[in-house]
Amino acid sequence: MNDYYFKLFIFIVYAIAWIYGHSNALMFKAVFLSEKLNSDSSAAAQINRENYKSNSNNFKLYFTDIKRWKKNLLSIGCFLGRPKSEILDDDPETSIRRLSVMIGVGKSVIQRILHENNYNHYKPIYTNKLLPIDKVKRKAFCEWLFDKDEFNFHRYIYYSDEAVFHINGHVNKHDVFIWATQNPNTIIEESNTRQRLTVWALIGYEGVVKFQIFESTVNADAYEEILDNGVIPFLTKRKNAKLIFQQDGASPHFATKNIDLLNENLANRWIGRGSNLIEWPPRSPDLTICDYFLWGYLKEKVYSHNIKNLGDLKHAITAEIISIPKEMIKKAVDNIMKRCNKCLEFDGDHFELFLDNSCD
Repeated sequence: MNDYYFKLFIFIVYAIAWIYGHSNALMFKAVFLSEKLNSDSSAAAQINRENYKSNSNNFKLYFTDIKRWKKNLLSIGCFLGRPKSEILDDDPETSIRRLSVMIGVGKSVIQRILHENNYNHYKPIYTNKLLPIDKVKRKAFCEWLFDKDEFNFHRYIYYSDEAVFHINGHVNKHDVFIWATQNPNTIIEESNTRQRLTVWALIGYEGVVKFQIFESTVNADAYEEILDNGVIPFLTKRKNAKLIFQQDGASPHFATKNIDLLNENLANRWIGRGSNLIEWPPRSPDLTICDYFLWGYLKEKVYSHNIKNLGDLKHAITAEIISIPKEMIKKAVDNIMKRCNKCLEFDGDHFELFLDNSCD
Protein backbone atom coordinates (compact mmCIF):
# COMPACT_ATOMS: atom_id res chain seq x y z
CA MET A 1 0.00 0.00 0.00
CA ASN A 2 1.31 3.46 -0.93
CA ASP A 3 2.88 5.32 2.04
CA TYR A 4 1.13 8.50 0.92
CA TYR A 5 -2.25 6.89 1.50
CA PHE A 6 -1.12 5.51 4.84
CA LYS A 7 -0.25 9.05 5.94
CA LEU A 8 -3.67 10.27 4.82
CA PHE A 9 -5.25 7.40 6.73
CA ILE A 10 -3.33 8.29 9.90
CA PHE A 11 -4.26 11.97 9.54
CA ILE A 12 -7.96 11.18 9.22
CA VAL A 13 -7.87 8.75 12.16
CA TYR A 14 -6.31 11.44 14.34
CA ALA A 15 -8.70 14.13 13.05
CA ILE A 16 -11.84 12.07 13.64
CA ALA A 17 -10.59 10.92 17.05
CA TRP A 18 -10.00 14.54 18.05
CA ILE A 19 -13.40 15.71 16.75
CA TYR A 20 -15.48 12.94 18.28
CA GLY A 21 -13.42 12.30 21.38
CA HIS A 22 -12.58 8.65 20.72
CA SER A 23 -9.11 7.17 21.16
CA ASN A 24 -7.10 5.85 18.23
CA ALA A 25 -7.20 2.39 19.78
CA LEU A 26 -10.99 2.42 20.01
CA MET A 27 -11.38 3.61 16.41
CA PHE A 28 -8.96 0.98 15.18
CA LYS A 29 -10.86 -1.72 17.00
CA ALA A 30 -14.28 -0.43 15.93
CA VAL A 31 -13.46 -0.34 12.21
CA PHE A 32 -11.64 -3.66 12.52
CA LEU A 33 -14.64 -5.34 14.15
CA SER A 34 -17.08 -3.76 11.72
CA GLU A 35 -15.36 -5.36 8.76
CA LYS A 36 -14.82 -8.65 10.53
CA LEU A 37 -18.48 -8.94 11.56
CA ASN A 38 -19.68 -7.26 8.37
CA SER A 39 -21.92 -5.07 10.51
CA ASP A 40 -21.46 -1.59 11.97
CA SER A 41 -24.21 -2.16 14.52
CA SER A 42 -22.77 -5.50 15.70
CA ALA A 43 -19.36 -3.91 16.14
CA ALA A 44 -20.83 -1.00 18.09
CA ALA A 45 -22.85 -3.37 20.28
CA GLN A 46 -19.82 -5.53 21.08
CA ILE A 47 -17.69 -2.52 22.01
CA ASN A 48 -20.51 -1.10 24.15
CA ARG A 49 -20.82 -4.42 26.01
CA GLU A 50 -17.09 -4.49 26.66
CA ASN A 51 -17.01 -0.90 27.95
CA TYR A 52 -20.34 -0.64 29.79
CA LYS A 53 -19.11 -1.69 33.23
CA SER A 54 -15.61 -0.28 33.01
CA ASN A 55 -16.61 3.25 31.92
CA SER A 56 -18.30 5.59 34.38
CA ASN A 57 -19.04 8.35 31.86
CA ASN A 58 -22.07 6.62 30.31
CA PHE A 59 -19.98 5.55 27.35
CA LYS A 60 -22.02 4.85 24.23
CA LEU A 61 -20.84 4.13 20.69
CA TYR A 62 -23.39 4.26 17.89
CA PHE A 63 -23.22 2.34 14.65
CA THR A 64 -23.54 5.69 12.88
CA ASP A 65 -20.17 6.71 14.39
CA ILE A 66 -18.47 3.73 12.80
CA LYS A 67 -20.34 4.27 9.54
CA ARG A 68 -19.19 7.90 9.48
CA TRP A 69 -15.56 6.94 10.11
CA LYS A 70 -15.64 4.43 7.29
CA LYS A 71 -17.33 6.89 4.93
CA ASN A 72 -14.64 9.47 5.62
CA LEU A 73 -11.92 6.92 5.00
CA LEU A 74 -13.51 5.85 1.73
CA SER A 75 -13.84 9.44 0.59
CA ILE A 76 -10.07 9.86 0.20
CA GLY A 77 -9.99 7.02 -2.34
CA CYS A 78 -7.28 4.83 -0.83
CA PHE A 79 -9.67 2.05 0.17
CA LEU A 80 -12.17 2.17 -2.70
CA GLY A 81 -14.41 -0.83 -2.32
CA ARG A 82 -12.06 -2.49 0.20
CA PRO A 83 -12.49 -2.89 3.98
CA LYS A 84 -10.17 -1.07 6.33
CA SER A 85 -9.36 -4.17 8.31
CA GLU A 86 -7.55 -5.36 5.17
CA ILE A 87 -4.42 -3.46 6.10
CA LEU A 88 -3.18 -6.91 7.03
CA ASP A 89 -4.69 -8.48 3.91
CA ASP A 90 -3.03 -5.85 1.69
CA ASP A 91 0.28 -6.44 3.39
CA PRO A 92 0.08 -9.51 5.69
CA GLU A 93 3.79 -9.23 6.46
CA THR A 94 3.19 -5.88 8.21
CA SER A 95 4.76 -5.98 11.67
CA ILE A 96 3.03 -4.88 14.86
CA ARG A 97 5.71 -2.21 15.19
CA ARG A 98 4.84 -0.76 11.77
CA LEU A 99 1.09 -0.92 12.47
CA SER A 100 1.71 0.93 15.71
CA VAL A 101 3.55 3.72 13.91
CA MET A 102 1.01 3.91 11.08
CA ILE A 103 -2.12 4.05 13.22
CA GLY A 104 -0.80 5.72 16.34
CA VAL A 105 -1.88 2.90 18.64
CA GLY A 106 0.39 1.20 21.16
CA LYS A 107 1.92 -2.13 20.14
CA SER A 108 0.38 -3.94 23.09
CA VAL A 109 -3.09 -2.64 22.16
CA ILE A 110 -2.75 -3.79 18.54
CA GLN A 111 -1.43 -7.17 19.64
CA ARG A 112 -4.35 -7.61 22.01
CA ILE A 113 -6.91 -6.64 19.34
CA LEU A 114 -5.34 -8.97 16.78
CA HIS A 115 -5.35 -11.88 19.20
CA GLU A 116 -8.92 -11.14 20.26
CA ASN A 117 -9.89 -11.45 16.60
CA ASN A 118 -7.96 -14.68 16.06
CA TYR A 119 -5.05 -13.21 14.09
CA ASN A 120 -1.81 -15.11 14.62
CA HIS A 121 1.63 -14.96 13.07
CA TYR A 122 2.86 -17.77 10.82
CA LYS A 123 6.26 -18.44 9.33
CA PRO A 124 6.44 -18.90 5.56
CA ILE A 125 8.59 -21.62 4.02
CA TYR A 126 11.13 -20.54 1.42
CA THR A 127 11.39 -22.92 -1.51
CA ASN A 128 11.55 -23.23 -5.28
CA LYS A 129 8.72 -22.96 -7.76
CA LEU A 130 7.77 -26.39 -9.11
CA LEU A 131 7.01 -27.01 -12.77
CA PRO A 132 4.51 -29.74 -13.76
CA ILE A 133 7.33 -32.02 -14.95
CA ASP A 134 9.10 -31.54 -11.60
CA LYS A 135 6.15 -33.06 -9.77
CA VAL A 136 6.22 -36.09 -12.07
CA LYS A 137 9.92 -36.64 -11.38
CA ARG A 138 9.46 -36.15 -7.64
CA LYS A 139 6.82 -38.86 -7.60
CA ALA A 140 9.00 -41.15 -9.71
CA PHE A 141 11.92 -40.84 -7.29
CA CYS A 142 9.77 -41.45 -4.21
CA GLU A 143 8.08 -44.47 -5.80
CA TRP A 144 11.47 -45.86 -6.81
CA LEU A 145 12.71 -45.54 -3.23
CA PHE A 146 9.62 -47.26 -1.82
CA ASP A 147 9.82 -50.08 -4.38
CA LYS A 148 13.24 -51.22 -3.19
CA ASP A 149 13.11 -54.60 -1.48
CA GLU A 150 16.26 -53.99 0.55
CA PHE A 151 15.46 -53.16 4.17
CA ASN A 152 16.46 -49.55 4.98
CA PHE A 153 17.71 -49.10 1.43
CA HIS A 154 17.66 -45.30 1.91
CA ARG A 155 20.55 -45.65 4.37
CA TYR A 156 22.85 -46.73 1.53
CA ILE A 157 22.51 -43.37 -0.25
CA TYR A 158 25.13 -40.64 0.20
CA TYR A 159 23.77 -37.19 -0.57
CA SER A 160 25.93 -34.35 -1.87
CA ASP A 161 25.39 -30.64 -2.32
CA GLU A 162 27.00 -27.20 -2.20
CA ALA A 163 25.91 -24.28 -0.03
CA VAL A 164 26.90 -20.63 0.18
CA PHE A 165 28.12 -19.07 3.42
CA HIS A 166 28.64 -15.34 3.98
CA ILE A 167 31.00 -13.47 6.29
CA ASN A 168 28.20 -11.15 7.38
CA GLY A 169 25.73 -13.93 8.10
CA HIS A 170 22.48 -14.79 6.39
CA VAL A 171 18.87 -13.63 6.14
CA ASN A 172 17.12 -14.65 9.35
CA LYS A 173 14.00 -16.29 7.95
CA HIS A 174 12.86 -17.12 11.48
CA ASP A 175 11.98 -13.42 11.83
CA VAL A 176 9.55 -13.47 8.89
CA PHE A 177 5.91 -13.82 9.93
CA ILE A 178 2.53 -13.37 8.28
CA TRP A 179 -0.57 -12.23 10.17
CA ALA A 180 -3.84 -14.01 9.36
CA THR A 181 -6.86 -15.61 11.05
CA GLN A 182 -5.88 -18.96 9.53
CA ASN A 183 -2.49 -20.29 8.48
CA PRO A 184 -2.24 -19.09 4.84
CA ASN A 185 0.38 -21.78 4.12
CA THR A 186 2.51 -19.18 2.38
CA ILE A 187 5.50 -20.18 0.27
CA ILE A 188 7.95 -17.46 -0.74
CA GLU A 189 10.07 -18.19 -3.79
CA GLU A 190 13.54 -16.71 -3.63
CA SER A 191 16.60 -16.34 -5.81
CA ASN A 192 20.05 -17.56 -4.85
CA THR A 193 22.44 -14.93 -6.15
CA ARG A 194 24.74 -13.53 -3.47
CA GLN A 195 28.50 -13.31 -2.90
CA ARG A 196 29.84 -16.65 -1.91
CA LEU A 197 32.12 -18.91 0.04
CA THR A 198 31.07 -22.37 -1.09
CA VAL A 199 31.01 -25.56 0.96
CA TRP A 200 30.55 -28.97 -0.66
CA ALA A 201 29.60 -31.93 1.53
CA LEU A 202 28.87 -35.65 1.22
CA ILE A 203 26.56 -36.96 3.93
CA GLY A 204 25.03 -40.35 4.66
CA TYR A 205 23.70 -42.43 7.52
CA GLU A 206 27.11 -42.57 9.21
CA GLY A 207 27.61 -38.81 9.09
CA VAL A 208 29.35 -36.14 6.99
CA VAL A 209 32.02 -38.30 5.37
CA LYS A 210 33.56 -35.68 3.06
CA PHE A 211 33.51 -31.90 2.77
CA GLN A 212 35.46 -29.23 0.92
CA ILE A 213 35.53 -25.43 1.16
CA PHE A 214 35.99 -23.18 -1.87
CA GLU A 215 36.56 -19.44 -2.11
CA SER A 216 35.10 -19.39 -5.61
CA THR A 217 32.22 -20.94 -7.49
CA VAL A 218 32.39 -24.70 -7.99
CA ASN A 219 32.66 -25.09 -11.76
CA ALA A 220 32.90 -28.25 -13.87
CA ASP A 221 36.67 -28.54 -13.35
CA ALA A 222 36.44 -28.14 -9.59
CA TYR A 223 33.61 -30.64 -9.45
CA GLU A 224 35.61 -33.14 -11.50
CA GLU A 225 38.30 -32.94 -8.82
CA ILE A 226 35.68 -33.51 -6.11
CA LEU A 227 34.49 -36.68 -7.87
CA ASP A 228 37.97 -37.92 -8.75
CA ASN A 229 39.60 -37.32 -5.37
CA GLY A 230 36.66 -37.54 -3.01
CA VAL A 231 33.46 -39.30 -4.02
CA ILE A 232 34.76 -42.13 -6.23
CA PRO A 233 37.66 -43.20 -3.95
CA PHE A 234 35.36 -43.14 -0.91
CA LEU A 235 32.71 -45.37 -2.47
CA THR A 236 35.05 -47.79 -4.27
CA LYS A 237 37.19 -48.37 -1.18
CA ARG A 238 34.12 -49.36 0.81
CA LYS A 239 33.71 -52.44 -1.43
CA ASN A 240 29.95 -52.34 -1.00
CA ALA A 241 28.08 -52.34 -4.30
CA LYS A 242 24.91 -51.24 -2.53
CA LEU A 243 26.28 -47.77 -1.75
CA ILE A 244 24.84 -45.07 -3.98
CA PHE A 245 25.95 -41.50 -4.67
CA GLN A 246 23.41 -38.68 -5.17
CA GLN A 247 23.89 -35.29 -6.78
CA ASP A 248 21.46 -32.67 -8.07
CA GLY A 249 21.27 -31.36 -11.62
CA ALA A 250 23.50 -28.28 -11.30
CA SER A 251 25.42 -27.43 -14.48
CA PRO A 252 28.89 -28.49 -13.17
CA HIS A 253 27.42 -31.84 -12.13
CA PHE A 254 25.86 -32.37 -15.54
CA ALA A 255 29.03 -31.56 -17.51
CA THR A 256 29.76 -34.34 -20.01
CA LYS A 257 33.15 -35.19 -18.52
CA ASN A 258 31.66 -35.55 -15.05
CA ILE A 259 28.77 -37.72 -16.23
CA ASP A 260 31.27 -39.92 -18.07
CA LEU A 261 33.46 -40.11 -14.97
CA LEU A 262 30.55 -41.31 -12.86
CA ASN A 263 29.40 -43.84 -15.45
CA GLU A 264 32.92 -45.26 -15.78
CA ASN A 265 33.51 -45.64 -12.05
CA LEU A 266 30.06 -45.89 -10.46
CA ALA A 267 27.90 -47.42 -13.17
CA ASN A 268 24.29 -47.71 -11.96
CA ARG A 269 25.38 -46.49 -8.54
CA TRP A 270 24.61 -42.80 -8.79
CA ILE A 271 21.43 -40.70 -8.72
CA GLY A 272 21.22 -37.47 -10.68
CA ARG A 273 20.46 -35.72 -13.90
CA GLY A 274 21.34 -38.07 -16.78
CA SER A 275 21.65 -41.11 -14.53
CA ASN A 276 20.78 -44.58 -15.82
CA LEU A 277 19.65 -45.58 -12.32
CA ILE A 278 17.14 -42.83 -11.45
CA GLU A 279 17.12 -39.10 -12.12
CA TRP A 280 17.16 -36.71 -9.21
CA PRO A 281 14.00 -34.55 -9.31
CA PRO A 282 14.92 -30.89 -9.91
CA ARG A 283 13.98 -28.19 -7.38
CA SER A 284 13.50 -30.70 -4.58
CA PRO A 285 15.40 -29.47 -1.49
CA ASP A 286 12.66 -31.00 0.67
CA LEU A 287 13.84 -34.47 -0.41
CA THR A 288 17.55 -34.21 0.35
CA ILE A 289 19.07 -34.23 3.80
CA CYS A 290 21.54 -31.53 2.75
CA ASP A 291 18.76 -28.99 2.35
CA TYR A 292 16.14 -30.06 4.86
CA PHE A 293 18.72 -30.62 7.61
CA LEU A 294 22.44 -30.10 7.04
CA TRP A 295 22.75 -26.55 5.73
CA GLY A 296 20.16 -25.04 8.04
CA TYR A 297 21.64 -26.69 11.11
CA LEU A 298 25.21 -25.84 10.10
CA LYS A 299 24.49 -22.17 9.40
CA GLU A 300 22.78 -21.73 12.76
CA LYS A 301 25.92 -23.08 14.44
CA VAL A 302 28.45 -21.28 12.24
CA TYR A 303 26.85 -17.85 12.59
CA SER A 304 26.86 -18.13 16.36
CA HIS A 305 30.64 -17.56 16.08
CA ASN A 306 32.24 -14.14 15.98
CA ILE A 307 33.20 -14.07 12.29
CA LYS A 308 35.32 -11.18 11.03
CA ASN A 309 37.03 -12.61 7.96
CA LEU A 310 37.21 -15.65 5.68
CA GLY A 311 39.65 -17.36 8.01
CA ASP A 312 37.16 -17.15 10.87
CA LEU A 313 34.39 -18.42 8.62
CA LYS A 314 36.41 -21.42 7.41
CA HIS A 315 37.41 -22.29 10.96
CA ALA A 316 33.81 -22.10 12.17
CA ILE A 317 32.52 -24.24 9.30
CA THR A 318 35.18 -26.90 9.86
CA ALA A 319 34.67 -26.99 13.62
CA GLU A 320 30.90 -27.26 13.40
CA ILE A 321 30.59 -29.70 10.51
CA ILE A 322 32.75 -32.32 12.25
CA SER A 323 30.81 -31.83 15.49
CA ILE A 324 27.32 -32.65 14.23
CA PRO A 325 25.95 -35.44 16.45
CA LYS A 326 25.83 -38.76 14.60
CA GLU A 327 22.45 -39.69 16.06
CA MET A 328 20.99 -36.45 14.78
CA ILE A 329 22.20 -37.24 11.26
CA LYS A 330 20.82 -40.79 11.41
CA LYS A 331 17.42 -39.45 12.40
CA ALA A 332 17.53 -36.92 9.56
CA VAL A 333 18.44 -39.60 7.01
CA ASP A 334 15.57 -41.83 8.13
CA ASN A 335 13.26 -38.84 7.78
CA ILE A 336 13.50 -39.11 3.98
CA MET A 337 11.00 -41.98 3.94
CA LYS A 338 8.38 -39.92 5.76
CA ARG A 339 9.01 -37.09 3.34
CA CYS A 340 8.66 -39.33 0.31
CA ASN A 341 5.40 -40.66 1.67
CA LYS A 342 4.10 -37.11 2.14
CA CYS A 343 5.32 -36.13 -1.33
CA LEU A 344 3.32 -38.96 -2.89
CA GLU A 345 0.31 -38.01 -0.80
CA PHE A 346 0.46 -34.50 -2.32
CA ASP A 347 0.96 -35.82 -5.86
CA GLY A 348 4.53 -34.53 -6.08
CA ASP A 349 3.69 -30.99 -4.95
CA HIS A 350 5.12 -29.01 -2.02
CA PHE A 351 4.37 -30.82 1.24
CA GLU A 352 6.57 -29.38 4.00
CA LEU A 353 3.80 -27.06 5.18
CA PHE A 354 1.77 -30.14 6.06
CA LEU A 355 4.38 -32.23 7.84
CA ASP A 356 3.27 -33.07 11.36
CA ASN A 357 5.68 -33.17 14.29
CA SER A 358 6.57 -36.77 13.60
CA CYS A 359 7.88 -35.81 10.17
CA ASP A 360 10.09 -32.86 11.19
